[in-house]
Parts: sequence; structure tokens; C-alpha cells
Amino acid sequence: MENNLGNALDFVGDIHGNAYKLKLLLEKLGYRKIENKWNHPANRQLVILGDFINAGFESKEVLSVLTELWSSRIAHILIGNHEYFLAWNYFKTGKEVFKKGSPLEKDYQRFLSEFENQEDLLIRYCEWISSLPIYLEGENFRAVHAYWSKQNEEILKKYRSLKELWSGFDDLKKKKTKKIKKVINETLSGKMAIFYDSCRMEKPEQYRVKWWKNLYGKNLIDGIQTNRPVRCPSVPINARILPDFEPYAENEKPVFFGHYWLQTLPYLLRNNACCLDFGAAKGGYLTAYRWNGERVLNANNLCWV
Repeated sequence: MENNLGNALDFVGDIHGNAYKLKLLLEKLGYRKIENKWNHPANRQLVILGDFINAGFESKEVLSVLTELWSSRIAHILIGNHEYFLAWNYFKTGKEVFKKGSPLEKDYQRFLSEFENQEDLLIRYCEWISSLPIYLEGENFRAVHAYWSKQNEEILKKYRSLKELWSGFDDLKKKKTKKIKKVINETLSGKMAIFYDSCRMEKPEQYRVKWWKNLYGKNLIDGIQTNRPVRCPSVPINARILPDFEPYAENEKPVFFGHYWLQTLPYLLRNNACCLDFGAAKGGYLTAYRWNGERVLNANNLCWV
């Protein structure tokens, strides 16, 4: 999915239904809405890294702003796991998925309540989300919600949107469809270390790994990103726990992503790896990186509200 997007991009992390912070950040970055069209005086563009709905209280307003930015051709919008689960269930079930007792009821109750008596609007947004891509790659950067993998990219690169991807499911052999679903899950929810029988566990434990690091041989506690108590923190990570893993090399072009809810002031993970999820909907910061084509990222280019 190559795109000639230039070298003046503002990557924005997880918004999670916080329209107030989104508007503040857009203003801080210099984006303006004039006569119903968004623009930037320096012709910069946005890349939204997914998880823009749910969790917060203003998802409907966030969707309104993002679709305006998208229609103004000033924003490239990627989906995250929260958008994917919504759109996938709508794709499978239709508008019945918005009814009481659906798979969305537990995790999307707050989101769905914003669209009470506005089902047609919700359907339009689901259709729009289904038209969005899973990742973005330019000549000098990569962008994804949770996990960048060359192997996964090879599988996904032929699909320009979720709709294109899903339309092929029925035509694929079951084994191949299962593999693609695994690739989607990793790309949008992260690469997982899975423990089946360590420390006499009654059921498997799964943890998101810090895929931007070389993890084999490290203790579990040093290789995972989690905000919950860790079972067996000193267990070494190996190929059985984390199969088919290839860390993101330090000589690769910069990669921008969200998803991991880092609970500190914004900072750079590495010179070519930039996570921009700092808990905007949970008392943290909505964060952007102002990229100007540099190969080596600079913490001074982080911007947050």
C-alpha cells in the first residue's frame, strides 16, 4: 500500500471518543475549518492511527470531525481494534447488531447510546469505517494501529479496505481465511505472548509484547506492555511462547502506532518507533508526532494536549 504522501504529516494517536481534546489538538497543530472545509496553512496532512471511537463520551462528534477532515482530503484514517469489532459485527449481522443482546452490548453500550434514535447515521458511519485501510506505508514511513510485521503486510497489501478484505472471506479456503483473520487480529490488537502451561496456570495467559524490541531471552516482565498484574514475570521469552517473531529493526524506516496506553508524559520509544497512545480518554494525553521526513525521530516533535 504505497502512498506518495509527502513529508509533512501529523500522526495522531488513540482519540477514543474525546472530541474536546481532538479539537484542541487540531487547533494546536494549526488545522482550521473555513467554509465547511478543513485545511492547513503549510499544507500538512493528518494520519489518524485508529481507536478513535469508544471509551470516551463523544464518539459521535469525533466521527463527525474525522469524516469532515477525510472529505477535505487532509486526513488519512486507519482503523483500530475498536472500529474493526464494530464494523465486522455490522458486516456479519446488519443493523440487528445494534439491538439489545447483541455482541456489541457489553463493550459498546456507551457508544451506542450516543446514537439513540439515529440508526441511519450509525449505519453510515459503519459503512464509512468499512471503507478505511488497516495500515499505511509511504516511501519514508509506516503507520499501523498496533503491530507492524513484514509477513503480515505481504498478506494484507492486496486489500485497500476492510470491505475488500471481507469480500474475499467466503471465496477462500477455511484454512487461509483463518490465517488472514489471525493477521488482522495481530495488526490491530498486537503480537501476543501466550502461556499455556507455565507456572501451573489454570488457563492460558496472553500479553501484548513490545515488538519494537529484540525479545527472545528476555524475562517476560521486560518484554510485554501491560497495565495489569503479571503472572510468572521472570519466565524467559522463547520461540514456543512467542512463535514467528521478528523484532522491528533499528535500521527500518520510522513506524508510528497507537494502542498500548502508555501512562506517562509522551515520549519516544526509540529513534524509529513511535507509540502515540497516552490514554486520551482516561485522563492522559492526546498525542501527535509532527513528522517532516526525518529518518531519525526527535522527541521535540511530539505534541500533546
